[in-house]
Order: sequence, then C-alpha cells, then structure tokens
Amino acid sequence: MAVLKIIVVVIVLVAAMVSFTLYRNGAHLSQPPGVAKRLTVFLTLHSASTSDNPHFEELRTPVFDMDKEKLYTRVLDIVNGLGWGIIAHDKDDYNANFIVRSPVFLFEDDVYVQARAIDADQSSLYIHSSSRSGRGDFAANSGHIQELIEALKN
Repeated sequence: MAVLKIIVVVIVLVAAMVSFTLYRNGAHLSQPPGVAKRLTVFLTLHSASTSDNPHFEELRTPVFDMDKEKLYTRVLDIVNGLGWGIIAHDKDDYNANFIVRSPVFLFEDDVYVQARAIDADQSSLYIHSSSRSGRGDFAANSGHIQELIEALKN
C-alpha cells in the first residue's frame, strides 16, 4: 500500500511539473488547433520557427513598422535584456545566433534570427529556435520566439 501511495505521489508531481513547464513556456493549450495537437508537437519536436503558414498562430512571422536595420539593432539590444547569450551576429546579412539556457536544469537552446525587408518602412523577423538535446521541448522553443516578439512589440 505504501508503494502505491509513493507511485501516485510521483505521478502527480511529474504531471504538475509538466503542466507548470508548459504553462510557463506559453504553450496555450486551449487555443487552436487544440490540446491533443499542441501536446503532440510540444512533447515530440525540439524546434520551432516563425512562418507565414504556422502550426500555431503565435508563430506567424511578425511584421514591424521599421526598416530591417533598425529591427536588427533592436533585436540585439533586447536580447541583452532577456539574458540571452550572443554567439554570433552578421550586420551585413542582418542575422544573429543566440543561446538561451533554461532556468533550472540549464538546458541550452539555439535561437537564430534574421531581419528581412518587406519594403522601405516595414520588415519581418524570421526566428528559429531549437533545443540542443532531448526529443520534446515542452514548448520552450515556441516560448523563446513569443518572448522575443513580445519584447519587440513593447
């Protein structure tokens, strides 16, 4: 009977940790296309990217009312405030590579960003985030993308 209680407690703790991690990473489980699809993606894939036709609406390619040079400069400034490490950046191609470490276990994720011109006064931002280890990312990479986009909008 004591073993059964220990097993139940462990299962409840693991479920709580997974739920908290998904919530903290901005998994938005209640939004389309639904809980099952989102859980499948977040527990089996280890990368996320912005796209014009994304799996999830929060990963739609963001568009900003500024030229690509100004957007690129803002990204570099904001990333410092987020505590991300800069691995490399190329001002000529308006792209950069960053490293993000998870707060508890210090897992490392790589984030690639490229500012792209739409016209003289508008630009978009391609963002790709991938985990260096593991099979599923518990929405961490999607969370990195959302965090950067939100910081740029504020």
